[in-house]
Amino acid sequence: MSYLTKEALLALGFSQVGDDVKVSPLARLYAIEGSLGNRVRIDDFAILTGHIELGDDVHVSPFCFLGGTGGCIRLGHGAGMSTHVSLFTKSDDYSRAQAGPRDKVCGDITLGRYTILGAQCVVLPGADIGEGCNFGVGCVVSGAIPAGRAYVSMGIKMVNVGKGEA
Repeated sequence: MSYLTKEALLALGFSQVGDDVKVSPLARLYAIEGSLGNRVRIDDFAILTGHIELGDDVHVSPFCFLGGTGGCIRLGHGAGMSTHVSLFTKSDDYSRAQAGPRDKVCGDITLGRYTILGAQCVVLPGADIGEGCNFGVGCVVSGAIPAGRAYVSMGIKMVNVGKGEA
């Protein structure tokens, strides 16, 4: 399989690209700035936009979204994410109900060294995740997370019973 060349990645907007970087030509990179460390791998159908800084040995799996348009996304050495993970540095403000256009919430996202995100995790603006954290499938992550923690989502909870159902 062929990968994007260092020259092509620099032309797309990265200021620095390490050695042995493997970015699939099927990944999509829009309005990119930032850097890629050594041995970074970005798989097919990943979407990256905005300010992205990936340390050495970072892996971005297929169908991940890294949206660095409201801040910077920084992934430390050895960080990785499974398929369908989304990192948002900009989001609508859901803190209060309002009619009409919503305000935006923006903030940098940092993943510490060797932190892993399981499939379908969502990381919200301003998340600051310590070194060596593990997140299971479907976790929604926000705020400051101390190093060395492991989290799993707690499954589903019924919130409403429709008519005629018990």
